[in-house]
Amino acid sequence: MHEHAPAYGNITAFAAVLETLEEGVLVIGPDNQIACANGKLQRILGTDRAALSGADPDWLIRRTIVGESCRAEILAFLAGRLRSADVICRPQAAGDEKERVRCSCRVVDEGPLPGMRVIRLSPVPSPSAGDSVTGASAMTGIEELLQGSENGYRFLVENLNEGIGLIDRVGVAVFANKRIADITGYPVNELIGMPVGALVDEEGAECLGAYLQSLSQNSHEVFEINLIRKDGARIHTLMATTPIIDADGVCQGFLAGIQDITPLKQLEVQLRESEEKYRSLVEHSAEAILIHQAGRIVYINPAGMKMLGASRPEEIVGKAILDIAHPTFRDTIRSVIARDLEGEETPILELLLVRVDGTAIPVEGRGTGLLYSGKPAVQVVMRDITHRKQAEERLQASNQYLMLLNRIIGTSASARSPGELLETALNQILDLLNYDGGAVCRAGAGRRRITLPYERNMPDGYLELAESLMSESCAGPLAGGLPYYLEQNRDPSTSASRLLRELGFAALACIPLVVESDVFGALLIGSRDRGSFSPEERGLLEAVGREIGAGILRGLLYQRLEAANREANLYLDILTHDIKNADNVANIYADLLIDELDGEVVRHARKLKEGIKKSIEITANVTTIRKIHESQVILAPVDLHAVILGEVKHFPDLRIHYDSLPVEVLADGLLPEVFTNLIGNAAKHGRPGVEVMVTVEETDEETVLVTVADTGPGIPDDVKESLFYRFEREGGRRGSQGLGLSICRMLTARYGGRVWVEDRVAGRPEEGAAFRFTLRKAGCDRSA
Repeated sequence: MHEHAPAYGNITAFAAVLETLEEGVLVIGPDNQIACANGKLQRILGTDRAALSGADPDWLIRRTIVGESCRAEILAFLAGRLRSADVICRPQAAGDEKERVRCSCRVVDEGPLPGMRVIRLSPVPSPSAGDSVTGASAMTGIEELLQGSENGYRFLVENLNEGIGLIDRVGVAVFANKRIADITGYPVNELIGMPVGALVDEEGAECLGAYLQSLSQNSHEVFEINLIRKDGARIHTLMATTPIIDADGVCQGFLAGIQDITPLKQLEVQLRESEEKYRSLVEHSAEAILIHQAGRIVYINPAGMKMLGASRPEEIVGKAILDIAHPTFRDTIRSVIARDLEGEETPILELLLVRVDGTAIPVEGRGTGLLYSGKPAVQVVMRDITHRKQAEERLQASNQYLMLLNRIIGTSASARSPGELLETALNQILDLLNYDGGAVCRAGAGRRRITLPYERNMPDGYLELAESLMSESCAGPLAGGLPYYLEQNRDPSTSASRLLRELGFAALACIPLVVESDVFGALLIGSRDRGSFSPEERGLLEAVGREIGAGILRGLLYQRLEAANREANLYLDILTHDIKNADNVANIYADLLIDELDGEVVRHARKLKEGIKKSIEITANVTTIRKIHESQVILAPVDLHAVILGEVKHFPDLRIHYDSLPVEVLADGLLPEVFTNLIGNAAKHGRPGVEVMVTVEETDEETVLVTVADTGPGIPDDVKESLFYRFEREGGRRGSQGLGLSICRMLTARYGGRVWVEDRVAGRPEEGAAFRFTLRKAGCDRSA
């Protein structure tokens, strides 16, 4: 068939054919120059024929095609690096960006024009049938090719993406291009002569049969029709038909342009399924969902109707979106809607909506911009947060109640008098719980008079009310220690209402203050706008009343304890002073008796003197302990060397070796008592001829170590740890034994050090004990 094909130079003969097409066609010769272009291409690219003739196609593509990626693929095709290319691109001419088009690039390998390259630009097909008609109708001009060159016809037809078929008057295929072969799976030679009914299903055969019957009407039709591939698979196609009329006006058949729309149909099915799933999800969602468009609600799901109290969608749909918003939030909603429509991600908002019955409901929600029926809209997803808000309010109230109780407990623990406690507690209750008025008072003798009244914003007459409530003779409600409440909402009796009106309150709580099973006083709390007290409020006020009563009791007990302590100290002062004087007198007479007597009687007198000396020591230790517990700890630099020398002089009959180290330590006037007890303990328990060694060493820049060692009998290992606690642990059952060492422990701890005992010779307790304690150097006070 190709021996009669025109030469390359005659390609312009096809210009008339190209002009009939509804897509732009650009033909490029082997010399990479534009050989031919139709008018549709000129309109798409916005250029003229003179600019295209003989032009460089690379220059044309760079100047007219927008987008680096698609432009690069077309240029790669022109450079020979690609045999074909299919891209979606957007032409641009003179700064005007046009609609997207499909650019299909193919190389002609066979026929009389090998090496020719064809670039076709066609509008991107739409899923709607109307758009597809345009693409298929572009094929209707192909019948004119029958009047021209067969090779030119094949050149164009074989390089189209659409399947092109020619069907005769009885429905038999007389021509099919390669694209139809690809679509149906049949080779071209098998398609030629095949009835088209064999390629379609039963419904398609009826449709084509009816079309063949109406060919004489010269009608152009577009069908969605299913083709049956050779392998049995069904292919969804869009078929555009054009009757072929000969010169005598007789219809000889029709030209069919076929596009495979299987992927599009699958996409439609998926989209339909997705829409159904989305609709089902929205309809059954527990979240309230509505869509508003141009300021009005166009959709609401069942959860949304329930939240807004509507029984039918019509009660909500059609309303302005701002009509269901509380007035205080309308400005906020306006600004958020504008941002939603612009595609911004807006935050989750808490706001109030107005239900159908006019009540307000707190909700939490967020809007998202979308297209609804092809127009911009906003979808809002919301949830009712009433329960959460109520829980937050309860939690806030609980925190407030807990704060009040903590403050009342702190006040009751620190108040110096019942009056201070009552006044402070009343102010805390009114300030934290926002009640309108209150009073706290104490019952007088016989509960006939009120004393120590403290009040805020209380009307005249409240004292008479408090006296009547606490009166035993009148069987007042508080006399039995039980709370009493006057509330308009719960006690509408005439007497209660009259009393509340006189006081100017809607509710009044009367809480007894019980101390040691007796009603000490009463707490009155009034509210003008709340007609009753909630169970939580009642529980809190009653707990406050109990804590105030406990605080008053603690104060009373503390006062009693202070009185008892003063009385005990008085007795102790008398005893220590008088016993000390009596011991001193007895000691003088004992010395006189020893000087005047001899023999066995002298031994008894010496025993008497030892007992008196023991009594003097006990009295001194008791006095020291009182000073330790009662005096304020004020440490100052003390000359340790002078203290040790002074204590050594008190034991003239004892051999004491002292290794001096002049140093000042942090202590007070009780420091000599440590040496008195340690040296005296060695003298008392040591064997005849016992020796005492006192040493002072620096352990570091802040601490000195003092050792008082002796050559006495030593301390057993099982006693060493408890030795300094012996007096406390034995509870005084053995008299004053261990009292001196307990004083040493208390004083060294008072000075920031510690005391312990070791063997004077390690591992040999029988060779004596070594008492060691640490002191801090003056100038190294870490608490400063």
